[in-house]
Amino acid sequence: MIKLYDAIGRMRELTRIGVPFTFSFMSYSETKGESDGVKVVTNAQLRMGYRRDQSDKTGLLIGYVNADDGNRWFYLPLLLSFNGQTIKP
Repeated sequence: MIKLYDAIGRMRELTRIGVPFTFSFMSYSETKGESDGVKVVTNAQLRMGYRRDQSDKTGLLIGYVNADDGNRWFYLPLLLSFNGQTIKP
């Protein structure tokens, strides 16, 4: 198991050195008010997120990229696993 903020810190570190990682999260569309279930992302790296003047979810909405989906987002509190380690509740 790994703590949430330890996982995101490790994701940032791996991205900085160019090493891809795997993670999973529960999807959620605030606009639609619904989920498409658990999403598993492989070969991911983080990307720049929104600035504070662009969104009120700056620290919670995390941008990532992978070869399968291109540029995407996930909501940090819905992160379930990182490189095979479950996120501690």
